[in-house]
Amino acid sequence: MNQTFFEHTFSPGQAIRYRRLASGTCYHADTPETVVDILEAYRQNRCEIRLFYGDTQTGQSWLEEHDVIGCIGRSTGTVKAPLLVPSGDSGGPALLDHCIIRIDSPTQVLYQHEQFHVGDITLVQGKLKQLPWEVLINWTLQARFPAQREAKHYIDFLQGKRFALE
Repeated sequence: MNQTFFEHTFSPGQAIRYRRLASGTCYHADTPETVVDILEAYRQNRCEIRLFYGDTQTGQSWLEEHDVIGCIGRSTGTVKAPLLVPSGDSGGPALLDHCIIRIDSPTQVLYQHEQFHVGDITLVQGKLKQLPWEVLINWTLQARFPAQREAKHYIDFLQGKRFALE
């Protein structure tokens, strides 16, 4: 793969090392090559994917719910960073591509950290009348729901068994 490495210093003085591909897209230098290859392929074919961010040492998911589904685009300017563009939008947030621990298409897992995990998830009935279903992760409250079905969909989403919450 034709690529060059460079360091860019942002206005607050923070420097980040990037790898610039022949396409012009710039990925964080610590992003695994497999992740770069998948993101570039999906940037070119404009198909929707879902990203899981997390600890790249342990494989622990950060349990992100928002800004994780879309097509891969890229920014303009000197550092053409990959973006996650939600359906129907023309722009989106820059990726933390060096923190990706799993990538899904709507039908399959494209990449997964060898130790990928979300923690111990438990569904319990709580004491709140309007939000009686509680999702606990490692025995810490993560979310509450009015219906058990919604709570189960949420759990499936966090575990990667469901592509989207809707």
